[in-house]
Amino acid sequence: MTSVREEIRRLSKQGQPFNCRVRVESVAAVSDGFTRVAVVGDELAGYRDALPADAFKLLLPPEGRGGVEFPERGEDGLPYWPPDARPPVFRAFTVRRFDPGSRRITFDVLRHDGFTRRWLDSAAVGDTIGLAGMRREFHAGTGVDHHLLIGDASALPAIAAITESLPPRVPASVYLAAGHASDRDLLRPRANVAVHWVTGGSPTGSGSPLERAVRDGGRTGGRVQAWLAAEAGVMREVRRLLLGELGVGRTDLHSAAYWKSGLDGTRLDGVGLRRYQQEVAAGADPADPDTRDTVELDY
Repeated sequence: MTSVREEIRRLSKQGQPFNCRVRVESVAAVSDGFTRVAVVGDELAGYRDALPADAFKLLLPPEGRGGVEFPERGEDGLPYWPPDARPPVFRAFTVRRFDPGSRRITFDVLRHDGFTRRWLDSAAVGDTIGLAGMRREFHAGTGVDHHLLIGDASALPAIAAITESLPPRVPASVYLAAGHASDRDLLRPRANVAVHWVTGGSPTGSGSPLERAVRDGGRTGGRVQAWLAAEAGVMREVRRLLLGELGVGRTDLHSAAYWKSGLDGTRLDGVGLRRYQQEVAAGADPADPDTRDTVELDY
């Protein structure tokens, strides 16, 4: 039997990070809360073995338009820019679809972040931007009796991709906060998947509606694989609930802080990068999910 944590560790060690240039192919609203973007580029030939909820970062020009300067990578595998460089703005997204034939990645963007929304408003077909990837975020372990997927609005695209990939013979429960009723249409109905919608798209901190909904759902029998992504404070509390009261094994849990209340994406990335550098300097493996846990649980 395999677990989500073991598989993400294995896949992360096998993968080779890549940076490439992509061209904006389309930008269109698909709900009240989300815009769908497609990018294409020959260098996406380096993206192989696509998996559900694969995560990447766009490198966007600081003013919303113009060229992007790409990072170099140090011996520790982490990106850096020379002192005289003009670093781009990074924002993280989830692959919703990948077409290897046309080398096209489609992803859904939650219109909540100030910079991201400004970029969406100015993005035009043909714009050239950067893409850095991929971080593995999901793998269905073998021998699992039930899947539990939990997230706020920022995690909706990832959960939508995951539910579409799950084997129909294994039941799944989804607890998902959505900001708008129309956003719910982005999660397609699936056999053997029970969806519990939580009011309010972006809960924060302890005692959130998302946390209460998961607790009220109670413990599921058998071996449960859980996937969780939300605001950092919510993630910590729900993670504690899963590992404690709900009895999920640590190797069967993948959790991620997709954002943190009070910090924009740029500041959060800066905090995270400094913590990763500290952990790597102390001997940690940057590709190991344990390192990510150490960093994100300190946010």
